[in-house]
Amino acid sequence: MQVNTDPGKIDEILSRATVDVIVKEELRKELSSGRPLKIYLGTDPTGGDLHLGHATIHLKLRDFQELGHKVTLLVGDYTVLVGDHSDKTEERVELKRGEIEENMKTYKEQFGRSVDLTQVAYRYNSEWLAKLSFNEIIELSKIFTLQQMTERDAFQKRVKAGKPVGFDELLYPIMQGYDAYALQTDIQIGGTDQLFNLQAGRKIMDYFKVKPQAIITCPLLVGNDGRKMGKSLKNYISINSSAKDKYFGIMTIVDEIIINYFTLLTRVPMDEIAQMQRSLDENSVNPRDLKMRLAFEITKHFHGVDQAHKAQAEFKKVVQNKELPESMAQMNLSDLLKMTTELEVGEVGKNKYQLLKVIACSQVIPSNAETRRLIEQGGVEINGDRVTDIQHVFEPKKGDIIKVGKKKYIKII
Repeated sequence: MQVNTDPGKIDEILSRATVDVIVKEELRKELSSGRPLKIYLGTDPTGGDLHLGHATIHLKLRDFQELGHKVTLLVGDYTVLVGDHSDKTEERVELKRGEIEENMKTYKEQFGRSVDLTQVAYRYNSEWLAKLSFNEIIELSKIFTLQQMTERDAFQKRVKAGKPVGFDELLYPIMQGYDAYALQTDIQIGGTDQLFNLQAGRKIMDYFKVKPQAIITCPLLVGNDGRKMGKSLKNYISINSSAKDKYFGIMTIVDEIIINYFTLLTRVPMDEIAQMQRSLDENSVNPRDLKMRLAFEITKHFHGVDQAHKAQAEFKKVVQNKELPESMAQMNLSDLLKMTTELEVGEVGKNKYQLLKVIACSQVIPSNAETRRLIEQGGVEINGDRVTDIQHVFEPKKGDIIKVGKKKYIKII
């Protein structure tokens, strides 16, 4: 594939969805040279479920592929034994080899939603890290100081809180930095929380008289509530989620991050996004309309145009027109008798149940705490009647519809 050296394309790849570009002008010259560059992303397979925050970097890699450059996915099967703590405030959880392999199968499938897997090289850092002698590790350690390793915010928080910081964790940047030297690629990409580790690669490459890699960091995507997207905050949208859940999930984001999502998660032209921003500033557009365009673009990317149209139609039907969805969770009355404990007849009457227990048995909401919150905030309805009492008791009947939150429904059959 011929390398595209169009100056406009190069300007966009260096500016869109980037924070740090080290060293920018040198990298611009390399991208203009016509030589296919090698860019890599390292991943430690600590879990199988990725979210849209990961997709921002995947999309960036696809941009480089479309210009004719080569992508390598480095699997940290050795670094995962230590664990990266750039943004963590707890010690790592050690994974077994079987878990690593299983996680990678799922990762590759989600990675392939944005990146052309047929044009990806795969490497495992056990290839070189497992061969290092103790003397070589000592030599690498001399390149860094204790102050440099411990200045990161995550470590400082743990020290102040009296939590342990394992010495093995201090070795992680050295291991990742050595990956860069072993691969000798032209560019490494990562989130802004990875900047220290990426720079470690430049230091080690320079130490071994190898031209240091360029660095590109991408901003961390915020969740639908405006905070950093993360599983622990339950504000993320999974790459593995259905087209409907993606579309509905995007429609729940706060208005302030619409432009950010357009920039990071779509390839709508930047001049068009700038016009959207002006329209928002002038109050000449309804943010909901832009959000619907955004939800369609993101859903289309992951699921195709037909599924995006279907998800949009379902949203209009259920949310805008307040009609019932085409499909919903079902509960059989006879199953209900087996799944939940009937309240005492003398207390509330026969066949009456706590709403909280019925929702729990349906499994549409993962926790009782979340269900309680939804009930207390008025997010639960029975046949259109809002319920706000977590102790609410009712008698389920065939055809009853329980709405839980904005998009979850249970039908009694």
